[in-house]
Amino acid sequence: MSDAVAIGDPARLARLRSALLWLSALLPAGFVALLILAQWPNYWLWINFEHTPMTTLEVAVMFATAMAAFVAGARAWLSRAPQAATWWLLAAAFLWFALDDRFALHERLRDRVLAPHGVSIPFLPWVAPGDFIMLGYAAVGLIFLPRVWRLICADPGARARLIAAVVFAIAAVALDSIDLASLSIPMQRFEQTLEECLELAAQVAFLQTFLCAFLGELGKGSPARTVVRP
Repeated sequence: MSDAVAIGDPARLARLRSALLWLSALLPAGFVALLILAQWPNYWLWINFEHTPMTTLEVAVMFATAMAAFVAGARAWLSRAPQAATWWLLAAAFLWFALDDRFALHERLRDRVLAPHGVSIPFLPWVAPGDFIMLGYAAVGLIFLPRVWRLICADPGARARLIAAVVFAIAAVALDSIDLASLSIPMQRFEQTLEECLELAAQVAFLQTFLCAFLGELGKGSPARTVVRP
């Protein structure tokens, strides 16, 4: 007796894609809502600070994004496609972002080295000393963006999500660059909460971008075939 299974079935890939996109959107949103409700009215306590449940969620999303890029790169490499190097660069970048967030690397550099020595950017007077590292990340990302666009542009869903990710990321970096000392305490809490939520939205949008692009290529490059199981 045998069981025939279709591999690369477009209908199954479409269902998988839909399920992954919904899960990657709803699970983080629901988790953040629970964090806010659990500490209400002090809604910011599990959102704003390092080593909170929000940090754990962001690290998990970025690690998942790195793994998605790595798998896409491995498939491209096995197919001898030239995109493998770009995918692996993206995997390394998001793995670094996950490590940075988990161990607060750029915050330690800012607080222990740059800020005590008054290192700042003269033409950005609203940025506190040492608080410009994320701007550097954003600048490198924008330089690399055309290469990423060429990688994913064949899939309309990936294109839309990449645009959303860039918009969310720019907004988060802009908020991060504001000197909190210029704001009242309630505004500091709101600004940091909004910043963290925008960061998470950008991270989820990047994850979905890579999922859309990878599954789209999988659908094109893996025509349905039948495997007979004994």
